[in-house]
Amino acid sequence: MTGLLPDAGALAERMTGFLEAPGFAPLALLVAFLAGAAHAVQPGHGKTLAAAYLVGAQGRVRDAAYLGASVAAMHTVSALVIALAWTFLSLSDHLSMARLTGGLGVVAGVIVVVLGLWMLRGWCAGRRHGHGHGHGHEHGHGHEHGHGHGHGHGHGHGHGHGHGTVDRPGLWLLGVSGGLVPAPAAFVLLVSGIFSGRSGFALLLVVVFGAGMALVLFGVGLLALGGRTFVLRGLGDRAWLHRASRVGPLLAALGVTVAGCVLSAVAVGNLLAA
Repeated sequence: MTGLLPDAGALAERMTGFLEAPGFAPLALLVAFLAGAAHAVQPGHGKTLAAAYLVGAQGRVRDAAYLGASVAAMHTVSALVIALAWTFLSLSDHLSMARLTGGLGVVAGVIVVVLGLWMLRGWCAGRRHGHGHGHGHEHGHGHEHGHGHGHGHGHGHGHGHGHGTVDRPGLWLLGVSGGLVPAPAAFVLLVSGIFSGRSGFALLLVVVFGAGMALVLFGVGLLALGGRTFVLRGLGDRAWLHRASRVGPLLAALGVTVAGCVLSAVAVGNLLAA
């Protein structure tokens, strides 16, 4: 998929260059959108975690959209806050960019661990309350009356419970984790915009950059959900499939937790090496 998009680094340079060349706003917005999409395709931003979370939590299309938008929004806010602190609060005098991004990476990894534990807690709570199973009961009764007619009544009830466990706080946590560390291009763009007096246009470009990211992440979510639906329909209604579907959320919760631990450990190593 990366071969279908222009090089993210070249697009970032073009995006920053537009700040010095007013009059190319439509082209600048297009480049910013493509740069955001190319950036989202690169490793990072929790694409695999997002897919695992949506599949394990039985997510829907709107959940995938919410997740993509939350990552993009967090990325924009993070880039803006860091650029303002870097420019006006002299953050660069006290902290290097490598240590700053390393620290944010640790926070992002810890958030993923918290999300995995959240999912595990939800799965355990669902098991205790008996969610995720079906039950049926039949009632039959008949009665006769002494004036020459009879009545027979039969009732059948079938109840199936299939509750998705997607929580908006969980999606928000995953979005925060994926967008907490801003792209260097977005940060440089905002700082350049502040110094050149075009901060408003720079912020607009970063917002459009985030929109490109959101579209790619939304597409990843749709692919994950579509793959889950395709597999379930292809396998049909089988008892072992229903049993496996009960274990799926548990596996997703454990996978997210382990991935969060790995991300945290790698981020700590990068921070110590900075």
